[in-house]
Amino acid sequence: MQFYRHRHWRPVERQAHHPDVTQASVLRSLMTANQKTTFGREHGFADINSPREFCERVPVQQYEMLRPYIERQRQTGEAALTAEAPLFYAQTSGTTGTPKYIPITSTSLAMHRADQALFSYLQFKACPEAFSGMAMGIMGASVEDRLDSGHTVGSVSGHLYASLPRFIQSRFVVPPAVSGVSDYGLKYEVILHLALAQPDITYMGSPNPSTFIRLLDVLNRQRETLLRSLATGNSNALARLEPSLRRVVASRMTALPERAAALARLPELTYANVWPELKLLTTWTGGSCGIALSALRKTLPEGTRVMELGYQATECRGTIPLQAEDPGGLPPLHHTFFEFVEQTAWDAGRPEFLTLERLKPGFRYYVLITSAAGLYRYFMNDLVEVTSHFHRTPLLRFVQKGKGVTSLTGEKLYEAQVIDAVQGELSRRGIAPTFFVLVADEDRTAYRLLVEAPAMPIDVSELAQGVDRRLGELNIEYHAKRESGRLAPLSATWLRAGAAEAYKAAAVKAGQREGQLKPPVLQYQKDLLVRFDEYARS
Repeated sequence: MQFYRHRHWRPVERQAHHPDVTQASVLRSLMTANQKTTFGREHGFADINSPREFCERVPVQQYEMLRPYIERQRQTGEAALTAEAPLFYAQTSGTTGTPKYIPITSTSLAMHRADQALFSYLQFKACPEAFSGMAMGIMGASVEDRLDSGHTVGSVSGHLYASLPRFIQSRFVVPPAVSGVSDYGLKYEVILHLALAQPDITYMGSPNPSTFIRLLDVLNRQRETLLRSLATGNSNALARLEPSLRRVVASRMTALPERAAALARLPELTYANVWPELKLLTTWTGGSCGIALSALRKTLPEGTRVMELGYQATECRGTIPLQAEDPGGLPPLHHTFFEFVEQTAWDAGRPEFLTLERLKPGFRYYVLITSAAGLYRYFMNDLVEVTSHFHRTPLLRFVQKGKGVTSLTGEKLYEAQVIDAVQGELSRRGIAPTFFVLVADEDRTAYRLLVEAPAMPIDVSELAQGVDRRLGELNIEYHAKRESGRLAPLSATWLRAGAAEAYKAAAVKAGQREGQLKPPVLQYQKDLLVRFDEYARS
C-alpha cells in the first residue's frame, strides 16, 4: 500500500491542483496516439491542439455512430478507431437491442489497473483494519463469450481480478474462476460454501448491494444444506462444476463442525453474526442502488463502514472515491478527457461544453468522455453532481441515468425525485424495501408504485398518498398536473418476495451483466421486463 501511495496517489494528488493542464495533456496524448486511425484522419486529430479545437472538429458521439468503426476494426483488423488492436471487448446492453462492444486495449486496461491500485490504497487509507483478514469480492468473469471474429468478451473487473498476484489472490475468499459460473444459483451456493469456512472476513466488495442481499437470502433458505457441507467439508454443488474449477473449490473447502454447530443455533443468519469481523463494505451507494443498500445495512455488524465504489460503467471509470461514507469521487483526470454539459442546457437543446475546472458545486451535468478505448466525445447519458472540490478538481457523484425521466403529461418526473419520495416515506415508517419501481402508465395517465418488502405494516393507500404528496413537493410540474386533474392519483401495490429476482433474471436474459445491474426505479409500463401483477399481494 505504501508503494501504491507513492506510485499512484501522490501524482494524482499533485495533478488535482491543475486539472486544466492535466486534461489538456491527456487529450494531446490521445490525439497523437490515434491520429493515423480512420476516425483520427477523418476528424483531423493531427491538427488538434486544444480542447476547444477538439470540440469544434469532432461531433458528439453516440455508440451507434461509433459502431461501424468498432465493427470494421473487429472484423478486419484495420486501425479504424484505435491504433492499438483491442485485447478483448466488454459488453453492455444497447439502446437498439443489439449489444454494445467496448474495445479494451492494452493501454486502457493498464489505466484500469492503475485506477484499481489507486482505489485499493484509498480504501486502505479509509479503513486499514479491513485489510487484516480475508476479502470477499464478487466480480464479473474475465471471459464471458467469444465473438465471430475470435475476440473474447469479458469484464474489465474480471480481468483485473484474475491478473492479481497469487499472494494477493490468496486473501480472497472467492477464486477468480468462480466468476465464470453462468448458473447464478450455483455460483451463489459455491460462494457461500467458501465464505462460511472463513469466519475472519473483514472486507466485502461488489458493484451492486443487491448481490449481498441475494446471498443472505440463499444462505437462510439453504442453511441446512450449507451448514451440513460446512461441517463435512464437502458439497453436492461440486459435482455441478467443471472439473478444473471443482478442484480449485474443493481445495479451499474445510470441515468445520464446531462452526457449523454454532451457526445452526442462531435463529437467523446475518452478516453481523456470521462474519462479525467485517469492517468495510465497498459497493454502489447512489441512485437506485441506495434502496438495496438501506436494507443491507441492517444486516451488517455494528460499525461496518461503507465506501462508494465510484461512478463506473462498461465504457469508463468515472470517479475514484477518496474516503468512506462520502458519495463524491475524484474523476481519473490523468487517464480520461472529460466534458460536461449542465443538465438544463442539454435538455433545452443549447449545450455548452465545459471542462472540469468550470464545474460548480450543486449543479448537475451530463458526461462526455474521450478515452484510450476509442470513445471520442462519447455521450454517456449519465447525470453527475458536483459535491465539493479536492484542491481545484471537482468531486462528482453519480445521480441517475439521463434517460431516467418520464413524462405522461408534461410533468418531467426524474428518477432522483422518485428515490427521494419513496425512500423517505418508507424510511419514515420503518420499512426497508428490497425493491421498488414507479411505473408510468400511459393508458391511465397515472403512476403506480410497486414495492417488495419483508412486511406490510401500513395500508397501501397511505403509502401512495404520502409518495404522491412528496413528489408534488419535489416537482412543481407534477404538483400542477395533479392539482389540475391531468394526472390521476398515484396508486401503490405490495409485491411478494421474488419480484426483484424475477426482474434481475429478465434483465440478465436481455443482455445486462448481473454484477453491474442497476435496478430502474422509474419506468414506463411498456418498458417493463416482468409482469409484476403476478407478484401482487392481495
